[in-house]
Amino acid sequence: MDDQGGSTAYRIDGAADRIDSSDADRIGGGVDVVLTGVTATFDSRAEPVLDRIDLRVAEGEAVALLGSSGAGKSTLLRVLLGAVRPVAGQVRVGGLDPFGTPTEVRRLRQAAGFIRQRDDLVPGLTARTNLLIGQAARWRLPDWLAVLRGAVPARYAARVDTLVHRHGIAHLLGRRIEHLSGGQRQRVALVRALLGQPRLLLADETTSGLDPVRAEAAIEDLRNAGEATLLVATHDVALAGRFPRVVALRDGRIVHDGPPPDAATMELIYAA
Repeated sequence: MDDQGGSTAYRIDGAADRIDSSDADRIGGGVDVVLTGVTATFDSRAEPVLDRIDLRVAEGEAVALLGSSGAGKSTLLRVLLGAVRPVAGQVRVGGLDPFGTPTEVRRLRQAAGFIRQRDDLVPGLTARTNLLIGQAARWRLPDWLAVLRGAVPARYAARVDTLVHRHGIAHLLGRRIEHLSGGQRQRVALVRALLGQPRLLLADETTSGLDPVRAEAAIEDLRNAGEATLLVATHDVALAGRFPRVVALRDGRIVHDGPPPDAATMELIYAA
C-alpha cells in the first residue's frame, strides 16, 4: 500500500442517482465519483499527497489507479471513503459528501466495499465467520442462529459457495484466520467484499500475495462485480493494462488519464 492507514470493508446497497439504504436487500447499479481540485496532505509531509486532483468516474466504470509507492493512490481511495479529509477541493460519491452529514456518511459506508492490501480480518474467528461478518448489519435472527452454529445463512449460501470455490478457499472456511497464509487471507478478504455486492468497490493492491492464477481470478471477479463502479490501485503495469481506463499518478498529480499508457508515459510515471 503506498500511503498510510486503511479502513474496514463496507457493505452496499441503494438506489439510483443518490445512494439510498432504505431497502437493505435491494442491489442497485454503480455510483459516479467526482473529485474537483482535491488536495490532501499529511502532517509529516511538506508536499501534498494529492495535489489539485480533478477526476470524474462514471457509474459502473472500471478504472485502474496506477503509480509507484507514495504516488497518492491509497490516499485517493481513502478520500473517497471519508477517511482522509482534503485541505481543499470537493468530493462527491453518488451525489453524497463523504465528509457531510451523519446520514450521508452512513449511506456512503453502506454503499462502498474496500479491500485493503493489509486485511482487517478478525483473529480468533474462522474464515467462514469473517466472510459473513461484513453483512452483520443486515442479518436477521435466522442468519445469527446459522452463524452461531458455524454455518452459512441460507440466503447467502449460493453466492458464498460460488465465490469460495472460484477463489480456492472452500477448504479453509473452518480454519481460524491466524492459521492462514498471507495469500489465503487476501483471498478471504476479496471474497468478503464481493459477497457484499457493492455499488462502489475500491481495491488497494488487491492481488498482492496471490499467485498468478488467483490474481487473474481476482481481477476477473473485480471487473465483473455486478454494476459496481470499480477503482483498483496498483503499481502493476500488467494488471492496470487489463482495464479500459488507467489513471496514473506521480507525486500526487494525475499524469495520465485514458487507455493503458504507452512506453513514453510509463517512463514519466516511474522515472526516478
